[in-house]
Amino acid sequence: MTPTELDVVRLVSEGLGNKDIAARLFMSHRTVQTHLTHVYSKLAVTSRVALAQEAARHG
Repeated sequence: MTPTELDVVRLVSEGLGNKDIAARLFMSHRTVQTHLTHVYSKLAVTSRVALAQEAARHG
């Protein structure tokens, strides 16, 4: 994953929504959605919950 994708995953794991993540990372919420789409594909997950679980497993 890219450094930005890792940042997005970390913030999702903290419970932030896309708009809050966008504000923290100084990007549009659509860009956050795009990063999440790429991460979901790379990790073969289909939801934020599954993403957070996968992130917790792998630190």
